[in-house]
Amino acid sequence: YDIVEPQTAMVHAVGFVAADAELLQKDFTSVVWSPRSNVDLYGNTASVTLLDTLGVPIALGTDWVPSGSMNMLRELRCADELNTLYFDNHFTDEDLWRMATTTAAFAGGAGAITGMLKPGYVADIAIFDGKDRKDHRAVIAAGVEDVVLVMRGGKVLYGDDALVADAAVGG
Repeated sequence: YDIVEPQTAMVHAVGFVAADAELLQKDFTSVVWSPRSNVDLYGNTASVTLLDTLGVPIALGTDWVPSGSMNMLRELRCADELNTLYFDNHFTDEDLWRMATTTAAFAGGAGAITGMLKPGYVADIAIFDGKDRKDHRAVIAAGVEDVVLVMRGGKVLYGDDALVADAAVGG
């Protein structure tokens, strides 16, 4: 039985081959990639460059703490390291960033309300220190100490004292 539908998101996909990837692409199915957990549990990770080449949307997600990353920043750094060391920089910084934002929102079924900064969307926003790293690299190479502001639904949850106290942010 073919139970794969466009709203399907498959987690891990470590054992998938080209024929499987073609079926996923045909069905508009996403893959949620958890590289740290994949390598720890299986000694390998999904063929993400193959999936990407065939047009399968790839979201980045943490698995569970015993084998995965404790947060998305660490998962992003793991994906970036694999991309640099083993994938010949197949993915751009923007590609990796989108895996954790827009593509992840769509894979989770929330792409109509979150995952992008645009009118009508939930204002879930994280702002990172860009002094030493620019653009998407400021997020991909960030540690928790580089997070300067976090908002959920437009409400401040966390941030640097001066920024959180600023009336423009909500004071």
